[in-house]
Order: sequence, then C-alpha cells, then structure tokens
Amino acid sequence: MEVFRKILTPAVTILIFIPCMSLADTNAEVISDIMRSSQNSLSRIDKILNEQYKALSDELASDFKADLVSTQRNWIRLRDEQCNDEDEESSGQEAPIERLSCLNQFTSFRVNEIVYLRTGVIGDGFYKAVSIVNKKATSMDYAKAVAYVGGDMDFGSGWSEYAKKNCVMTQKIYGEATERCLSRMRFQMPIY
Repeated sequence: MEVFRKILTPAVTILIFIPCMSLADTNAEVISDIMRSSQNSLSRIDKILNEQYKALSDELASDFKADLVSTQRNWIRLRDEQCNDEDEESSGQEAPIERLSCLNQFTSFRVNEIVYLRTGVIGDGFYKAVSIVNKKATSMDYAKAVAYVGGDMDFGSGWSEYAKKNCVMTQKIYGEATERCLSRMRFQMPIY
C-alpha cells in the first residue's frame, strides 16, 4: 500500500496542476477576447459620438457652439473622473475590462444627449418610466413623478458641472426645464 501511495501522490499532484495551468491559460484568453470585443465596441460608439457631435456643431447657431464645446469638455472630465478609477488593486486583472466598460457606457450616455440635442428625441426610457410611476402612484403629480424617477443621487461635482451645462443647452434649444433635465440625466447616468 505504501508503494502505491508513493506512486499515486505525484500522479495526483500532476493531474491537479495540469488543469490549473489550463484554466489560467483559458482565463487569459477569455480576458483577451473580452478586451478586444470591448475595445471594438468603444471604437464604434466613439466614432458615432464624433459623427453626431460634428453634425450637431454644424447645425447649431454660432451662439450655441461655445455652450456645446464647454459641455463636451465637462463630459470628458466626468468620463475620465469616473472611468480612470479602475485599478488592479480594486478590480484585479479585470481592471482594464472594467475601464473599457465604463468608457463604453459613458460614451453611450453622451451619444444619447447629443442625439437629443440634435433631434429632440429622447431614447432612454425616462419619460416612459415617469408615465408608469405617474399612472401607478396616483398620489403623485407629473412633477413629483419626474423627481421620483430621476432620484436624488449626488454623482459629484464633475457630474453636476456637466449636467448643468448640458441642461442650459436643452433649455435654450427645447425649453426643457432645468429640474426635469437634471432628473432625466440622473436617470441616464451610468453608475460606477
């Protein structure tokens, strides 16, 4: 029996070690595939953002262009503030994936606002949610439903600066009330 145990123990150790190496290699491949896919998504959404931004800039009256540039700069600061926090200490080897995910979500967030500024069409579901809350919670009037759906989260000074500048534009272009705009933007805000 002792001879059998001496032979079996190294064999079991080798069998246990081989799958671990294989899992590590597989994990690295999976992370690499996710990174590649996320980077491709970011490239596509960033291209759409740039196209929409240029089209909006070309369409805007000259007195709105300074507002657009200022708002865009504030959005870039917000995006960088939110997405540069991912490090290996907090997210491990998935930190680069988390950062790309954050960049994708914040870029999509900005595309939605630019499309709204260009067309007046909001495609984020905010007003649908307001209608549902207003209908289901009959004690609420519409303004209370807007505030309820938007919530009262404080996303920090970067978000506040960006949102206020953006809401100045929506007020000027569409007459959107500032509180309604801020609620809508809280609803859209990616949470990181």
